[in-house]
Amino acid sequence: MVTAAVLLAACAAIAGCGNSSHGNDPRPPVPTVVSVAVSEDSIEAKAAMGRGVGEVGPRQPYLNQNRTAPQNQADRKAPAVVNFAIANLTGRATVLRMQGPVEKVVPLTKGGSGSFNMALPTGIYFFTSPASSGVGRLGVGLSRVSSGGDLLLP
Repeated sequence: MVTAAVLLAACAAIAGCGNSSHGNDPRPPVPTVVSVAVSEDSIEAKAAMGRGVGEVGPRQPYLNQNRTAPQNQADRKAPAVVNFAIANLTGRATVLRMQGPVEKVVPLTKGGSGSFNMALPTGIYFFTSPASSGVGRLGVGLSRVSSGGDLLLP
């Protein structure tokens, strides 16, 4: 009986131990989806919601279980994580150049598609291609929506 009581007390003490010096760090920002369409006369870069990335108010469409709840803000100094989906609507193979605070070059096949993921700091980004006479523009603002209030997200 005494052994069981001591064992139970030891288990309770071990279960209650833990490092309490770690704060409740904010969750990382939710990735934003941006679609880029390259045609012969224009290049369009559009976020899934809103005009750009990191704007106050717009939310990704798949986060609708808490659409009326206030947005939890992540660290505004952290780069915005962006998933790009690219469509080459021209009749030739080309490259897409992203220019801004961070630069990237993506090869595109004739009539094909491409994608890449990148963490973008706040700023203005321009998209150009030798196959297009247009220039696409994407603004990245300061807002970073955290996944803290959404289910099944890290």
